[in-house]
Amino acid sequence: MPIEPVFEKIIAKEKVGEVVCQVKVECKTDVNADTVERVLNDNAYASVNLVSVTDGRAEFTGKATFFICYQSDGVIRKCECGAEIKDSLLSDAIAEGDTVKLSWETDKSETDLSGLKMSASVYLTVKGEIFRKTEYSALSGGEGIYCDLKGVNTVKSYGAVSSVYNTEEEFELSFPVAEVLSHRAEVCLTQVQCGVGTVICDGEIYLTEILLQSGDKNDIIRENRIIPFRAEAECEDAMPQLSATCRARVKSLKTDVSVDEDKNVSVLTAFVSVDIRGEAFAVAEETVAADAFNSENELTLVKERIKFTSFDAPQSVFCKLKGSAAIEDVGTARIITVANEKIEVTAVSANSDGITVAGVMGVNVLLMSDDGKVFTRKAETPFETVVAAKAEGTAKVIAAPKNAIVKLITLTEIECEIETVFTVYCENEFTTSVVTAVETGELKPETNAAVSVYIPLKGEGLWDLAKRLNVCPETLVSTNSDLQFPLTGKERIVVYRQK
Repeated sequence: MPIEPVFEKIIAKEKVGEVVCQVKVECKTDVNADTVERVLNDNAYASVNLVSVTDGRAEFTGKATFFICYQSDGVIRKCECGAEIKDSLLSDAIAEGDTVKLSWETDKSETDLSGLKMSASVYLTVKGEIFRKTEYSALSGGEGIYCDLKGVNTVKSYGAVSSVYNTEEEFELSFPVAEVLSHRAEVCLTQVQCGVGTVICDGEIYLTEILLQSGDKNDIIRENRIIPFRAEAECEDAMPQLSATCRARVKSLKTDVSVDEDKNVSVLTAFVSVDIRGEAFAVAEETVAADAFNSENELTLVKERIKFTSFDAPQSVFCKLKGSAAIEDVGTARIITVANEKIEVTAVSANSDGITVAGVMGVNVLLMSDDGKVFTRKAETPFETVVAAKAEGTAKVIAAPKNAIVKLITLTEIECEIETVFTVYCENEFTTSVVTAVETGELKPETNAAVSVYIPLKGEGLWDLAKRLNVCPETLVSTNSDLQFPLTGKERIVVYRQK
């Protein structure tokens, strides 16, 4: 009897590798270096975008923006500058047609006063996760062929999404502001879901402003604000029943201040741009054949292992990180405030209690001496904490510091507490074997007996037994209705053949 196999098309999206590169971005300011007494604080924002993917190369471009607070002629000042980014990720694992998902971290920003003009630089670690789509034809049934059917979980993508969310927020301050010395924004996603034709992201922006008060006091004041937001990214095929995953990064930050001299109050306006990138997807079950046979002919089956990669929606968990750190002797100075706190995650491991996150937390402490001079001390200390989140696969964690508090323990040691939101992304990988091709071989030897009785193997299942006896599984069950699988090996199997 000729066979007519039927095949189901399956598209598997598999993560095939990662590639990392470090990029140094430099920018010259308009400030004469010899006029700068000291740099008090510097931070940088960066954003990168994929341009093209070819064999062995993923090219990206972007921009870095620097915000520098310094002292000149006894006056605290600030300046901004920016520089373009253009570089490539290089790896033999990258093939044309692959999807490369970019992420990046600002490792270190610093200033240089050795030239005519003050310059700034930042080191970025850019990571590319490489994904490849492969189409398979999986056997799902047909005429003249018996199939061992099973359900296979597959991940179907409904489109990558990207969007830029811009917000403008005003805050009234009860004092006049002379200058914005430093500002920082971190973003955290609290929920990601699909709507009709859109991926919806809810989150919070943690805004920190270090402000110089005008007037006789001339105090340096830290202001913290939380800006909730909802952003939508267009995705033509998205529907509410689908799943989604997204990541968000601050792309740019600008702060303006207007002062009412009569009332001695100020209005601070923050312009924040958030880069959002993600994907809508669904995990569906496809019924395909794990094995097959024909009652008349030998079959040669070609089997392939398919690998799928899927992602869970992000989970956000609030934590307080505490630790002590050594600093250079501060003498009789007092702490004014803390700026530019940073959490670097170096290790993540899942256990029964949650997810253990380890890394380094750092702060830039602003101090004032007895004679009114402002100076800074940088400090770092390791941390380890357990985050109450679930992870069935590989977990990746992004940290967003909300607020930081420091106090002096001794002249050379501080105690530091950083309020942090950890966002956990779980990556799941699973593989399955499917039949992708069937070839008809030689005729099987005929059995002349009209009725045969067989002794099964201990632990044998229905499919293995039917294939060994060359009988349709349904027929075998109907003629031996008292069988219970797996078998004990003591049963007697009756097979009837038409003559």
